[in-house]
Amino acid sequence: MTDRSVLMEMETAECERLLRAGVYGRLVLVAEGRIEVIPVNYTTHDDAVWVRTAPGSLLDRYADGAPLVLEVDHVDHPRSHGWSVLARGHGERVLDAARTAAERRLHGPPRWVRRDDEVWVQLRWEELTGRRTGAGWDPAAGLPVWSIRPAGPTPGLR
Repeated sequence: MTDRSVLMEMETAECERLLRAGVYGRLVLVAEGRIEVIPVNYTTHDDAVWVRTAPGSLLDRYADGAPLVLEVDHVDHPRSHGWSVLARGHGERVLDAARTAAERRLHGPPRWVRRDDEVWVQLRWEELTGRRTGAGWDPAAGLPVWSIRPAGPTPGLR
């Protein structure tokens, strides 16, 4: 049984594993003096999070050079445990012509809306932190969607 009363700081490597395994989070930035929280699908490459957005969107207009925070998490209410990871850094609007060959081969974050035009925003993380509740369980086991498939059967899928 998991001890629900234990709140544990996660090591950087565990934070990175969970960040790379996920595909959905919330990007936080300041636009026109207001804190904005934007739900995003994302992918990772090297030490960066990549997000596709529409030209003229808040991310397109305000993320370039700005401090950004990406929060990803997972909660398992029936088992009363969960985790949260924060990736902190600065945004960079990356024009398609400036992307490397490896970056162009990125499978990209999952799309919910198909568009012909897109803008890429990159968040190179400068700091990864995270916390989880309880011990004795794999925090990635309950992820509903995996960016990186684990070896063997996917936990939580039957």
